[in-house]
Amino acid sequence: MIEGSVSPDLDLIVEIGLVGQNEVTRIPALVDTGFSGHLCLAQRHADLLDLAFHHVERYELANGDVVAADVFRGTIVFGGERREVDVIITASEDTLIGASLLREYVLTVHYPQRWLRLERPE
Repeated sequence: MIEGSVSPDLDLIVEIGLVGQNEVTRIPALVDTGFSGHLCLAQRHADLLDLAFHHVERYELANGDVVAADVFRGTIVFGGERREVDVIITASEDTLIGASLLREYVLTVHYPQRWLRLERPE
């Protein structure tokens, strides 16, 4: 089980680990169920993760614009496990985890008490 929190702005926040050369750096990430990819990493954290270019993919943004983005492969720690995931680098201040990373989990959010849980069904 992964536990997280709900921010005052109602953002859903969980922690992920970025696997670098010899260390894992833990950072907060926003849960974005409208993003179908794995990880959209804020540029300021890009140097913390060993990244390898993988391919270019087209994405439709919330405003309807379609953009081409470089997709990298990197390793993160999520739910206590190391996972190789697709990573898009963004100029945003926020790091987002998307539906591809969440597909094995049931997401429960308790807004009044400001917590969230991600659990794998048995």
